[in-house]
Amino acid sequence: LVSFVDFAPTALRWAGLPVPPAMQGQPFDGASAAAQPRRHVFAAADRFDGHYDMIRAARDARYKYLRNYRPERGYYLPLAYREQMATMRELLRLRDEGGLNAAQAQLFRAGKPVEELFDTWRDPHELRNLAADPAHAAKLAELRAACAEWMEETGDLGLVPERDLIERFWPGGRQPATAAPTLLAVQGKLVASSATEGASIGYRVAGENDPALGWRPYLAPLALAPGERVELIAHRLGYAPSDIVEHPAP
Repeated sequence: LVSFVDFAPTALRWAGLPVPPAMQGQPFDGASAAAQPRRHVFAAADRFDGHYDMIRAARDARYKYLRNYRPERGYYLPLAYREQMATMRELLRLRDEGGLNAAQAQLFRAGKPVEELFDTWRDPHELRNLAADPAHAAKLAELRAACAEWMEETGDLGLVPERDLIERFWPGGRQPATAAPTLLAVQGKLVASSATEGASIGYRVAGENDPALGWRPYLAPLALAPGERVELIAHRLGYAPSDIVEHPAP
């Protein structure tokens, strides 16, 4: 079993770099693979543009469990960009004309059960919910417990109202700003850093005429030609970008 969160640790191992302890994933490739294969993998769904839902999922090699925290919401949530797609327009047309079969029409159910369990070997399209089947009660309990444990271990914030999350991230509604790059000349090269942990720095050469170049990621000290001027900016996701710093200073 491989989860999407496993790709970053695997790439780090390929590069010969350590995996930060905060990462949830584990390497899956070759000699760098984790000693203990996964018994379960997990998934989550929350906001869909202007719509909100909350679904958590756990699965093993065969069975998939879903916990629907907003069962009053349907599976289909109308999104403007998706409704421009030809396939979606055709599905909506058939829905409105009564042309969908029972399996296809499941997408447009008005609500959903609190729990779902699917046998992905016998039912790969996940059409037959086994959550109420006594023959699968043990598997339901196992995956339900695994999902709940994963939510607790990862500090799942899905049940926290978004207004409270925003206040937690931006107290008083004030977005933090990224610290502007600090510049040092070291052995003839320009070294840039930002005091904001986790910030990335971009730079561009002042006066370049090619608009396609734009901002480039700062990856190593810059060797500047005589008279060359650069502009640098720092940014961390969730933060406002820093002021632009010029070198040499105007």
